[in-house]
Amino acid sequence: MVKQAEWNNITWGASSRQVALLKSIKLSRKLKVEEKTSKKGGNKTIVKSLEPETLSLQYTACLSAYLDPRGEFEMLKKAAGMQDYFHLGGTQISKNLYELDEINLENTILDNSGRIVAGDLTLNFNTESAPSTKGGKGKKKKGKKGKKKKGASLSLFPGAAAKIKGVGK
Repeated sequence: MVKQAEWNNITWGASSRQVALLKSIKLSRKLKVEEKTSKKGGNKTIVKSLEPETLSLQYTACLSAYLDPRGEFEMLKKAAGMQDYFHLGGTQISKNLYELDEINLENTILDNSGRIVAGDLTLNFNTESAPSTKGGKGKKKKGKKGKKKKGASLSLFPGAAAKIKGVGK
């Protein structure tokens, strides 16, 4: 099995049974600039800070590659709001936790009975800084952390039924 990327026990890659290869990945970080004037109306202050890092990735789900587009979309909906570190090529790409906040299924192809046979899935993640060890000043976004219990993994490969314990039984 070739593993391209991993987040919250969701794996993108290829095996002899299924193909879920990333088409594109986009990382971005923006500078936030604000101009503030004093109450006296004179001095302008420019405040600069970094906005949270964003990650966007896209892959194609196709029944001919043993990957059901609608099933993928439903499975990823359950993972929305969860946070975990993102690994690309086996390496953690940031010290920040990535939270899945948007899932899109687009460019779909339907068969004669209306079943989705192929489609592009786009996932968008935002980050919050990882907890700091310096005097407790680091902020951790409250939210669902990726579950690490046995049987609580999501997988794009067959044999794993995409289960999260306690969700949608």
